[in-house]
Amino acid sequence: MITLETLLEEQKAVLVLSNGKIFHGIGFGATTKAIGELVFTTFTAAGYNCALTDPSNHGQLYTLTYPLVGNYGVPPWEKDQTGIEKWFESDSIKCSGFIVHEACKNPSHYESTKNLDMFLKEHHIPGIERIDTRELTKILRKEGVQLGLLQVFAKDELIPSDTELLQEVKNALDPNQRHLVAEISREKVQELRIAEERSIGTVIVIDCGVKNNILRELNKRNLDVVIVPYNTSYEEIMKYDPDGILISNGPGDPKKCIETIEVAKNIINNNIPCMGICLGNQIIGLAAGGDTYKMKFGHRGGNKPVIDLRTGKGFITSQNHGYALKITTLLKSGFKPLFTNADDGTNEGIYHPEKPIFAVQFHPEAYPGPEDTTYLFDDFLQNIAFRAFTHPRDKNQSIEEEI
Repeated sequence: MITLETLLEEQKAVLVLSNGKIFHGIGFGATTKAIGELVFTTFTAAGYNCALTDPSNHGQLYTLTYPLVGNYGVPPWEKDQTGIEKWFESDSIKCSGFIVHEACKNPSHYESTKNLDMFLKEHHIPGIERIDTRELTKILRKEGVQLGLLQVFAKDELIPSDTELLQEVKNALDPNQRHLVAEISREKVQELRIAEERSIGTVIVIDCGVKNNILRELNKRNLDVVIVPYNTSYEEIMKYDPDGILISNGPGDPKKCIETIEVAKNIINNNIPCMGICLGNQIIGLAAGGDTYKMKFGHRGGNKPVIDLRTGKGFITSQNHGYALKITTLLKSGFKPLFTNADDGTNEGIYHPEKPIFAVQFHPEAYPGPEDTTYLFDDFLQNIAFRAFTHPRDKNQSIEEEI
């Protein structure tokens, strides 16, 4: 419990929910204000550097349910051999604000260069700690995600009344009404090519907010990667003569990605090998004639169980989404459900039995996180080789030789 004496010694901060609930806590990070969609994730002590920089979290006030965050500090900003950030999912923090029970001030790790407070300050992101994140999570689970305001005050700054703060939240625009993908997608084409003697093909990644580890997984499989903006036309994409196309994860309402949905329609009609991840699953479903809906509080965490409907096998996955496909709207599309969520029965992936196209709602590239489903990148590679999702591959035959 935050006492008045504690607040007088520390930097004051406040978190205001649109339902009228107000949390007073201690601020860290930037002395500023942020309004966003308030969500929670059940990720544990590891991975906060990746969560903060995940483009799917653009426009969100991000709450971690794990009580102590920041123990191992923040690693250095450096790039790997492919030319992308080594320890982060993008080149900057994408969350609008960060909410934890306690932020570690003195981390311990041989690669740590700074603590969370310094990290957030560098990127002008406010944070709040010493609030009851269990109570906050219960509210969001019961009432659903909602708008919130997070503000960190300077020590001599006058704090507005609760009434004024609540009115500001009620008048704020829901970030999901904005085209969030357009705000964070690359504006120019970027190429991540490997050594010529290793390359077995080229994959186009449509950047709706792609995570760096997706790019790494493709490069690991000896694929050159060309990343294009979300609104690149099908004709422009095909000028690269790609062997396959991946539609990435990203933030916000998938129905706003009109140009990407149109590209996905062409991919389906022309039988182009394609893989969708998270938002990509929803975009492919919309392109096939299906519908999507906003979930009550979404799936965010590294321990989400899914069932492969073809084999009955279960997998633990990393997930981070607030929208989902309404699978009943795809019954006449030719697509079939691939995975389902073991907790609530929501769709976790689709595939076309006669086309080399599939998508998953979770993150097979999770880093850090469960690695149960990284094999799906190999399935994508097999689709590129054989141009069919269910084609039986001779185990003695090299995929690379077929591309």
